[in-house]
Amino acid sequence: MNFLHLLILSVKSSSLIPIVAVTGYYCAKYDVLNANSQRGLSQLTVNLLLPCLLFAKVAENINAETLLRLWPIPAFFITTSLISGFLGLVGGKIFNFSNSQTRLIVTGIIFNNAASLPIGLIQSLMTTEAIEFLLWGEHDEPKKAYARGVSYALLNSLLSNILRFSLGTWLLKNEEDVADEEQINTENTPLLSSSSHQTPHAPFSNRINKIKGFMNAPLYAALIAIIVGTIPTIRSLFFEESAILYTVITRPAQYIGEITIPFTILLLGAQLNNLSSHKNRELLPIISYIMTCRFIIMPIIGISLVVLTRSWYFDDPMLWFVMMLAASGPTAINTMNMAQITGSFLEEVAALLAYSYIALAPMITVFMMIMLSVIENLTRQDHN
Repeated sequence: MNFLHLLILSVKSSSLIPIVAVTGYYCAKYDVLNANSQRGLSQLTVNLLLPCLLFAKVAENINAETLLRLWPIPAFFITTSLISGFLGLVGGKIFNFSNSQTRLIVTGIIFNNAASLPIGLIQSLMTTEAIEFLLWGEHDEPKKAYARGVSYALLNSLLSNILRFSLGTWLLKNEEDVADEEQINTENTPLLSSSSHQTPHAPFSNRINKIKGFMNAPLYAALIAIIVGTIPTIRSLFFEESAILYTVITRPAQYIGEITIPFTILLLGAQLNNLSSHKNRELLPIISYIMTCRFIIMPIIGISLVVLTRSWYFDDPMLWFVMMLAASGPTAINTMNMAQITGSFLEEVAALLAYSYIALAPMITVFMMIMLSVIENLTRQDHN
């Protein structure tokens, strides 16, 4: 394997993000992206661009057969999410972080880059001899391996997006907002319930309001995408090029969704301009712990889980590789969208993402080399 060539490709695949973020930083510095512009673009991204992207990508690449056959990916996702959340809670206790800081830590560890980074790395591998380590049997081809890798990564991304815009947005709420939700059933509730103004339908109404408070535009889009993608009749209405809904809904959603990532990264850079040096120093212990978990502890756990469980499912090296990646890597850029939805932790998330993606290039190269070496050894063992 040409490690120098792999290093160059890894740097190239990760360099786009810091360059666009720096552009956003200077746009904010010179008032091209002022505070009002940032708020407006954040609302646009969360309520229109991101839902369009989720619907277009998820519905197109998911179906019922895929969901059933690829059960290891949901199982692996649930396991690593629980472990990540546990690490966040333990870190909060050990280092005596506040409740809000602990929620930020849990969010930063659970939600890593689940789609764009893995897909970019698989694309990079396609141009090197390293792709040979990920071929499934003698008759497999790089193009087929790439297509499988993308489908695996998109399924993992779907699960991550559903959890991200449900649990994730709840974790990033202000402490005051969380407290307001927990005061629904206080000692005053029975008095209110016995009041003549309380209607019989009030408990049901309260449940509906709780659900509405948990939902948001990206989550609605992801759930609709699952329905459309897994029901063949509905899917054909949206994705057959001759269908009217493809012309008036799917194509515009695809077109609009394409600009989501550039907008998000620009806003990330703009938020960095708002971060004071004092705030930056204050966040270093939190950011250090999150990055330690995301770049060291979780990759070790992910690789170990794949090694220990690979005999439970089909032996596709590309599946092993994607699941290892699913446990590794930096906090997701979409975490900024989560912060935009709640209107809190914007500066903290911006700082976390900035440090994470500065460290990405050297760390991801180490990941790739270790993972490919492990997969090579596993494949050799299975053949012997």
